[in-house]
Amino acid sequence: MRKENSTNSMNEKALQNFCNASKTLMMISGRWKLSILFKLLDENINYSEFKVLLPEISDRTLSKQLNEMIQDELISKEKDKTSSIYSLTEKGRKLQLVLSSLSDFQK
Repeated sequence: MRKENSTNSMNEKALQNFCNASKTLMMISGRWKLSILFKLLDENINYSEFKVLLPEISDRTLSKQLNEMIQDELISKEKDKTSSIYSLTEKGRKLQLVLSSLSDFQK
């Protein structure tokens, strides 16, 4: 984690304020975030299902990336009696075209 007042951190914030595309890329960057978002395009998923769908991801990383996307308002979390259910927010759904385009890029 970077220091809040480091030059690198301040440059990153300035770039995000200058360029919305850069800000969006920062929200979806992370080794597993795109895979998580793609899975949520089709259906709401509980935490344990993510572990089945993405077996290589560690619990720590999954929790961290889910929490970052909740903080960025891309996904939401609802708790029921036995698990947490994750779904895309309206803001997260706006990424559908971008995600599809990224997926088609290497075809």
